[in-house]
Amino acid sequence: MSRQPAKSAASPDLAEEHRAELNQAKVRLWVVLASAVYVILRWVAVDGPIPLPADYAFIILPLPAEVAVRWLLICAGFGAFALLLLLHIQHYRGHFRWRRIGAMIVEYSTYTYILIVGERITMPFFALIVATALSNGMRFGSRYLMIAAIFSQASLAVMLAASPFWRANVSVVLAFSIIAIALPAYAFALLRQTAEARDTAVAAMQAKSRFLAQASHDLRQPIHSIGYYLDILRNTHSKAERHVLLNRIDRALGSVSRLFKSLLDIAHLDSGTIEVRSEDIALQPLLAELVQQNSQIAQWNDVELRSVPTSLNVHADPTLLTTMVQNLLSNAIKYSHGSSVLIGVRRKGPSLAIEVYDQGIGIAEDDLPHIYEEFYRAHVAGDRDAEGVGLGLAIVNRLAQLSGFVLDLRSRRGVGTVAGLYDIPIVTHRVEKKRRVRSDAPQPLSGFRVILIEDDHDVRDATDELLKRWGCHVQSHPGMPTGIETADLIIADFDLGNQLLGTEVIRSIRQDLGQAIPAILLTGHADAKVKKLVDGDDIQIFSKPVQPAKLRSMLSALRIANRDEP
Repeated sequence: MSRQPAKSAASPDLAEEHRAELNQAKVRLWVVLASAVYVILRWVAVDGPIPLPADYAFIILPLPAEVAVRWLLICAGFGAFALLLLLHIQHYRGHFRWRRIGAMIVEYSTYTYILIVGERITMPFFALIVATALSNGMRFGSRYLMIAAIFSQASLAVMLAASPFWRANVSVVLAFSIIAIALPAYAFALLRQTAEARDTAVAAMQAKSRFLAQASHDLRQPIHSIGYYLDILRNTHSKAERHVLLNRIDRALGSVSRLFKSLLDIAHLDSGTIEVRSEDIALQPLLAELVQQNSQIAQWNDVELRSVPTSLNVHADPTLLTTMVQNLLSNAIKYSHGSSVLIGVRRKGPSLAIEVYDQGIGIAEDDLPHIYEEFYRAHVAGDRDAEGVGLGLAIVNRLAQLSGFVLDLRSRRGVGTVAGLYDIPIVTHRVEKKRRVRSDAPQPLSGFRVILIEDDHDVRDATDELLKRWGCHVQSHPGMPTGIETADLIIADFDLGNQLLGTEVIRSIRQDLGQAIPAILLTGHADAKVKKLVDGDDIQIFSKPVQPAKLRSMLSALRIANRDEP
């Protein structure tokens, strides 16, 4: 390894190693000083100007002058070595293994010689043997800790071989040996845990950086295109062209909405508040609706989306199952531009698998072990750019584990991918198909009375206008309303400013009108936080942004439910 003068530039890791080695060298000098003070005190106890009284001789055993002089010479020699080593470290930076191991050899040789010559009087020096092992390990890592621990045992073996005194007190040496093994072993475990925690933290920081970069890209792309579309729209007078532009703006907004939904899904999983509420459900309506919802996106991506009908019923949480299959479909469509995607069901004994086949770009073998990691994207230079921040499969995997299912994915680069949910329990009895309202079907909302509570002026105006275009009669308020009329539904934002919450407004309106009016709460917070405040209040929670089709479908379903009530 080439030498680097101290004044040259160094990487952060090299600078940290240099500081650690300098600190170790300084500790070595302090050890020399402490040893010299110890020897002098022992010498003073017998021959010095302040002899130790006989009654206190047991505290510090006396040290003859000739032995004290010999030890001071050893301290002086070791001190000279420590000083030269410090100067070398200051002048030459770098990872010099021979310098560190050589320093340990000199240290252990010195302490071993002192323990052999001084016998019982030098027992405190054993602490230096253990301290040397620990300090090298803590400063330079577990490898040096193991080397120092081996040197410690070698020192004790040399003591036994060279000293009759230590052979006569083999139990003391054995105790020293156990201590010299136990303490470094404990330190090794701590170092390992610290290293794992550090690696986890570094991985989390790297994932966060990847996420911020990708999320920034995925937000900029649609916003960039929306800006252009709006400028073109202002100067377009053809009804057909305006319709095309509006569809493209809607598509761009859908990309932003899907990004936020992924972030909300992972936030809910991290909060640990998701509950699995399984029930018997007919699989065909669920899959058919997902295919219908993704048909437009498939068309935009030039993907042929097909499904194989099934008559099987399963026991699962319909909301979680829908989220899982939706993410698998989104991934397949996203990476299958110009090809086809097929969703089908395969029965396997008492359970079944929902599988999504695509003929897209596939996933490289090196990427397969990482595809369930959050914020990981299997991207190869030259691939067509696709939206997403690498959360889809991570969400599916965690939801599958919560539900007791198994997520499996097989893929070949350039051939395609098969992603499936397995071990979904089948139910053999007939399941009543629940009536559902299609999100794309026009519903009779004329005369439907809505109380709208929203503090943001632009959002309130946009929502008010949208509801009126659907035929609703809207009472719009920025905060706690006064003089309200009866209504069929309350739509309220969660945070209304001035320490006012939408939940408080909903309760106040219900109390004033004497009716348990259905209510929808719109929020940008994680559902767990909001659910604690609405528990038992019969309020439906929607996470922003809410697509107009979803909101209209919800209003239509509520109106139909109200009409069906006696």
